[in-house]
Amino acid sequence: MEQESLKELERRCVQEELPYCQAACPLKVDGRAFCGAMGLGKFDEARKILSRAMPFPDLVGRLCDAPCERSCLRAERGGAVTLGALERACLDRSRPGPPPMRLPSRGSSVTVLGGGLSSLVCALELAKKGHRVTLWGAEGPLGGHWAREGALPPELWEEAGRLLRHLGVRWEGERGVFPPLPPGGALYGGGDDPGWRGALPEEWDPMTHATGTPGVFAGGAPRAGGPSAVEEAADGKRAAQSIDRFLQGASLLAGREKEFQTETRLFTSLEGVVTEPPREDPVEEARRCLQCECRVCVRECVFLASHGRYPRVYAREIYNNFAVVHGCHQANGMINSCALCGLCETLCPHDFSMADLCRSAREELVARGIMPPSTHAFALQDLAQAQSPRASGFRPGTRGTRAVFFPGCQLAGALPERTGALTAFLDRRFDGALGVLLGCCGAPAWWAARRDALDPVVERLGATLLSLGNPPVVLACPSCADMFRRFLPEVPRRSLWEVLLEGELPPGAPRREPLAISDPCTTRHDPAWRGALRQVLERLGQEYEELPMGGERTKCCGYGGLQSQGAPELARRGAEVRLRESSRDFLTYCAMCRESLSGLGKGVWHVLELLFPEMPPEPATGFSGRQENRILLRERLLGASGIPRESWEDLELGVSPEMRRGLEERRILDSDLRRVLAACREKGRGLVADDGRALASLRLGEVTFWVEYRLRGEVFEILNAWSHRMTVEVIP
Repeated sequence: MEQESLKELERRCVQEELPYCQAACPLKVDGRAFCGAMGLGKFDEARKILSRAMPFPDLVGRLCDAPCERSCLRAERGGAVTLGALERACLDRSRPGPPPMRLPSRGSSVTVLGGGLSSLVCALELAKKGHRVTLWGAEGPLGGHWAREGALPPELWEEAGRLLRHLGVRWEGERGVFPPLPPGGALYGGGDDPGWRGALPEEWDPMTHATGTPGVFAGGAPRAGGPSAVEEAADGKRAAQSIDRFLQGASLLAGREKEFQTETRLFTSLEGVVTEPPREDPVEEARRCLQCECRVCVRECVFLASHGRYPRVYAREIYNNFAVVHGCHQANGMINSCALCGLCETLCPHDFSMADLCRSAREELVARGIMPPSTHAFALQDLAQAQSPRASGFRPGTRGTRAVFFPGCQLAGALPERTGALTAFLDRRFDGALGVLLGCCGAPAWWAARRDALDPVVERLGATLLSLGNPPVVLACPSCADMFRRFLPEVPRRSLWEVLLEGELPPGAPRREPLAISDPCTTRHDPAWRGALRQVLERLGQEYEELPMGGERTKCCGYGGLQSQGAPELARRGAEVRLRESSRDFLTYCAMCRESLSGLGKGVWHVLELLFPEMPPEPATGFSGRQENRILLRERLLGASGIPRESWEDLELGVSPEMRRGLEERRILDSDLRRVLAACREKGRGLVADDGRALASLRLGEVTFWVEYRLRGEVFEILNAWSHRMTVEVIP
């Protein structure tokens, strides 16, 4: 990833943008953090937050006209948070902190004219930075027009004077007598002191406060809407920053964007926010603060939430991950845990796509040879099995091939009987002119960023269809539809549901209770697919409920992007979160959604189970069951492959339901067990305990499998099994 690409990604994530109130505040007080502390009754902590951005908080906080309230998002749900009143309540209920520290002397001098608020703030900020400051012509009460109006008790202004003297500020000169510019120094004039207003330059830069005379700065001019203490204080603070830069020979503007920012790109959703009127009690009022932030993607995505941060930070971590030459690439786990479902991009107001970022990062991991080999190996092996001659192939229609039905490898493996019945139904619909193509679309290889595994699959599909004259393909799997759209755009494609709507439906039967529709994430940008499915349900008479996160905002089941391979516990948690969106049983039209969501305490149905209800139930099968089903379906629809069975395939296994769950979690197939047991029997190698338990092992490719079993007649009862990729090297 290049630096420019990283910066563009970081710019899209607005989580670090200023909250609305802070952007509107001339001093950039963090109103969100302030309200957070006030809402907990931590008044001293709240004062500290004010003091970080607000000079002389006991003055400015009590005089503040709270322009931030005009930008408060809570205004749309009951009225803006009364931040001005909260500031005053905080100052009344908290203890002042210690005086600020002064940096070592810089050796430079600055003269500040007048005793108005902007001048006092400018003097304070410059003194803290180590400059020698002279307050010129500020005799009499401090505070400028605020002191004349009696807006605050005199002792507060006197306390401000004592603080300035503590920091080394000196009082000199007469009001109205313009002093010379200090040699090598600078001068600031505050127009909020009526005694100096007419003696200042008439124009200055509104951001840097620099005038046309080098070294001379000004601010604090009266506003059209009347005096504003917070604006005057901001003038003094910004001018002090500019003077400090001027004296160092630095740019007056570089890196100060947030200091001048008045708008924010932050996005905060008001969805679900209850209208609530202002409260008298300051603690209760502070709790009305929405704590504005974006994080809309983090709230809805278990993957993003699991890492505790937000996309801007993740982009930087992934970038840094590739800067590691040797050592641990700590972001690998995060990169390989994303479901690549695209929900974040849909929710993000600026289209930040963690899916694109993680998938491109996977490509780079593969290209550099630092992708952990175990991460996607199982999924690629499953793809290879689905593409093997025993599980895939093509059968032309008996009366030509006007269209080709491609059910996809997961539907064929999860619901083989209903896939067969559906094929027969479609064949009648096309009057015998329907071809059948079995195999995988290559999605696992795409998700794994393995073009070496993907390209042969795509080329094979394209060549087969091209040899038939490129007929339209009827797709039953939304992931297959996404892959055809990406890699075979020249192939005409139709969803199964659109085809079914063109005639009578199969003799299905709806379930009596409404079902909650879980849209597959690969239909997120395919409203035609989703709409056709719902029309099928309506014609069938099946009542359904839309989930809160459905349609374009639908959530992944945990299989997408091979999340279940890279982070199985995270995938399971995501499935559980999905199922909590409704108390009803679920209905989906993706085989892997059905498989992933099943077994978690709620009924999950595939639409084919409603369309062909008279057939025997086909429960979720798991990896081994799906592989065996593909072979059986291939033989049923296309005929025998002609490849003889291996001798080990006939070994009979006894696997308890509990053991089956363990094998699924460890990604150990029945075929792995059988090959280990057959090798043990053939070579006579293994360990046998006195109670009849036996232990066998065998290395298959890069993985060593261990199987603990007990032989009961001809049945191998599996007691335990595990695997590892370690190799023990013997060094002479």
